[in-house]
Amino acid sequence: MARKNKHEFDAKAEEYSNKAKALGHPARILILLSLQTNNHQTCKELVSQLPFTQSTVSQHLYALVSAGFLESKGFKTSTIFSLKSGAIQDFQMLFQELFSTRKQDKQLSMF
Repeated sequence: MARKNKHEFDAKAEEYSNKAKALGHPARILILLSLQTNNHQTCKELVSQLPFTQSTVSQHLYALVSAGFLESKGFKTSTIFSLKSGAIQDFQMLFQELFSTRKQDKQLSMF
């Protein structure tokens, strides 16, 4: 069976895959947990709490913003990062919807 090109995958599967990839690094999970405890932090504040360098935290923040889990807002000479309202819940719902609507005997349209 030939594999489809990336652009032919189901849109929901693509969205889930992109978001799951952003959560696929333990540093990003720690960043999300830190922001859940104390939302609205700068990269410098996060670096002071985590065992990572500033450049590492910055790269992971960019991945989480790109995936839609975080929002960023400039403030003076810093950027404030915060959890995007409902992003985690949306990811959970997408996961449930994606896997609960698939039937085991149904051929997957995304492969």
